[in-house]
Amino acid sequence: MKDLLSHTQSLFNHIYWFKQDFGIKPSKEHYGSAINWTDISERKDEFVAELMSTIASWVYNKGDVKMIIDERFALTNDAGNAANHLTNLAYAKFRKDRPQGQFGELLLFNFMQHFFQAAPLLRKQPITTSTGMERFGADAIHYKSENGEHIMYLGESKCYESKYQFNKAFEKAVGSISTTFSNLSKELNLYVYDGFIETRLEDVVKRYKAGTLDPVRFELVCLIAYNETKALVKTKEDEIKKSIQDVISERCKGLEDKHYGACEAHVLERVNFIVFPIWALDELLDTFKNSIGAR
Repeated sequence: MKDLLSHTQSLFNHIYWFKQDFGIKPSKEHYGSAINWTDISERKDEFVAELMSTIASWVYNKGDVKMIIDERFALTNDAGNAANHLTNLAYAKFRKDRPQGQFGELLLFNFMQHFFQAAPLLRKQPITTSTGMERFGADAIHYKSENGEHIMYLGESKCYESKYQFNKAFEKAVGSISTTFSNLSKELNLYVYDGFIETRLEDVVKRYKAGTLDPVRFELVCLIAYNETKALVKTKEDEIKKSIQDVISERCKGLEDKHYGACEAHVLERVNFIVFPIWALDELLDTFKNSIGAR
């Protein structure tokens, strides 16, 4: 199934990430991440550009991408024209008034593939231009088969541009992933025949619904992207990255039991957290939104 994965490495060249036990539940290594730095230069512009380059792969599976490009190339005999046509179609699927949510969901799509090598199973984006047809539910459902086991990854993204919202974003993410897990079967029932499921994975979903997919393991993923205000030490790259680690650790230490809500212990045990602080997130979201609107 690895051929169903889209290209993520170019984006992750501009993301700094590490694994660490932050002292949160469940007790294991989670992911800390941030926009990358080269010496004392933050790679924010490159990060946004590469994130934008993943939009078509988020909206369309590889088969659809090939069909769209081939049809346009047959019409124009112009590779550049065909590539731009695909991009314009993909950007048209975006809701321009929801940059926060779509930024977080697009980031989650890339993280789930890069960290877990899990291919998109149920896509959220195919029909966002029609309110009546837009899919609600999990922000991402990905899948991989490993060592004879069928692993389903359910993901939720929370992105908050307001200051001092880490705890709120964390609590909302845990609540959302708990609800997503509870509603999984209902959601798959709604969308399996409506073109939202990756074509090559339709049989996986049908077998899951029939109770013949065995063994199955669930992994849950919560991405928390939030506006960070604590100043970084910016004397050199190593110290900047150490400062990022310290900021994430400090935020996690401020969490209390109430921030896990009513998530049941056996569900919480499967959660993998990805914490993504962004300095001046409002400016970054404006750049993201304007880049979409410029198409």
